[in-house]
Amino acid sequence: MVLYTPLSEVDIFPADQTAYDNTVITNYNQTPIKALKLENGSYQIIQVLSTDPSIYLHPDYQPGMQFNA
Repeated sequence: MVLYTPLSEVDIFPADQTAYDNTVITNYNQTPIKALKLENGSYQIIQVLSTDPSIYLHPDYQPGMQFNA
């Protein structure tokens, strides 16, 4: 069975919460994203939360990319 949902995999199948203690929802170039705040002050993209389909094709918004806010 395939389940189509806007929820992320972690919301459906919760993992160890200590790995996501530094998770924040922030804006990167006016696009809402879920990111992991790193020790050096930068952020690493976990999930894009945009409703604009063209954002998902942009290479700057790929999961794992790092940026400074």
